Amino acid sequence: MNNTLPTRKNLSRWGISSSSDCSFCLHPESLLHVVPGCQHYLERFTWRHDCILKFLAKTFQSLNECKLLVDLPGFESPSIITDIDTKPLHPKNKILLYSRYLLSKLSWHFTVSSVSKTWVTENIDSKVNSYIRKWHDIPISGTLSTVFLTRNKFGLSICPPSVKFIQCQTVLRKALKTSPNEAINDLWKATSNSKNIQYDVYNFTMQVLKDIRSGQEDKLHTQLTCQGSFFTNITKFSLSQLTKIWSACHSNLRKNIFNFTVRYINNSLPTRQKLARWGLSPTSDCSRCLAPETLLHAVSGCQSYLERFTWKHDSVLNFLATSLQTVSGSHLYVDLPAYKSPSIITGDTYRPDLLLSTSTGTLYIVELTVGFESNLQKNVERKNSKYKELIRGQNEHFNSVKFVNLSISSLGVFSKECSTFIEMLNDFGFQKKHQNYCLGRMTTIAIRTTYYIFCCRNKEWMNPELLSV
Repeated sequence: MNNTLPTRKNLSRWGISSSSDCSFCLHPESLLHVVPGCQHYLERFTWRHDCILKFLAKTFQSLNECKLLVDLPGFESPSIITDIDTKPLHPKNKILLYSRYLLSKLSWHFTVSSVSKTWVTENIDSKVNSYIRKWHDIPISGTLSTVFLTRNKFGLSICPPSVKFIQCQTVLRKALKTSPNEAINDLWKATSNSKNIQYDVYNFTMQVLKDIRSGQEDKLHTQLTCQGSFFTNITKFSLSQLTKIWSACHSNLRKNIFNFTVRYINNSLPTRQKLARWGLSPTSDCSRCLAPETLLHAVSGCQSYLERFTWKHDSVLNFLATSLQTVSGSHLYVDLPAYKSPSIITGDTYRPDLLLSTSTGTLYIVELTVGFESNLQKNVERKNSKYKELIRGQNEHFNSVKFVNLSISSLGVFSKECSTFIEMLNDFGFQKKHQNYCLGRMTTIAIRTTYYIFCCRNKEWMNPELLSV
């Protein structure tokens, strides 16, 4: 209290020490410097702070009907992301809060702080990633590269804190570089070395996002070949103009189905093959056919599940048939009960899923396939080859024959060949909104039926009614 403790400053004044400077930072070692001031003693000051905080926390634990949040190990954290986590929200809304609120809070600190990107990655990214996994039920073995992609590439447009840090540093460096003040320009030149080189290569913050996401795409293509198989096949063979519709349908799904699609995309669903790899199942084989139970096998490959896959196919076809019933002056033939059979026109050799003849003498032959993503293009080629003779034969009876090869993936992604389906809807006078409605409903039905089939794997099939969303 009377400031007579033997600090180096006092010892030097008393002639007992040759220096009055701190041995760590070389600042004058006063009492204030030793007890709460030296930057090299921060962990000691934190320890003192946490000891007092722990005592207070244990004291308040006895209070009833109170929720205790303490920034200490062993207690529930009062951080913003913890607050987001505790809210009863859909995962998409938690991500929205994280992106628009938490990252904006961090932006100022990332701009002015002296921390490094490595520190942000190790201390903040890791914590945020754990919550992203929790919200979407992604196991530790599942990659997050898919969720970091943009929505038009079947991701969730999540920006990690380390990427936001690089963006903030980019803004800071650009402000120094373009400042009208020459002294500020000199500061930029003097600091254009070491760690700042990685920030000076960017001119805009969007370049940072584009570069990072490009790296994630490359990772999925070249390194994570198993978990990136969905992304690789979809980017090659899907009709890119419809990804916006798919993303909108995905965001409107209930939490359990929403998370199912996220795990489906990065191939981390608990198939028997995955469970065996994780040490949670004694076998990796399907209980019905004894083949390895991969994701492809469970949702569209097992020969013992054919009636389930037919149910999924017919659910999509039933909605399509219902939508086309409104086309005036036409005759509809559908390979479903309650409709006239396509065999009336095509015979028994070929029986496509749907035929529609118009008053102008045009016959539309629609063949629907709902298969696994890796078979998206193969199904297109197979059906083109299969119905080549039928198309040639029907040209003799109709003014025009148009073949619509409607190949959809198990998650409702349309192949490039489906552009002919959109052309058909245009021919029938469907407005853009009506087209998007039909495409969205077909996507949703495909996703929900795939989810139901996956949940019913290794169980008896109860022959449910065709799904109508």
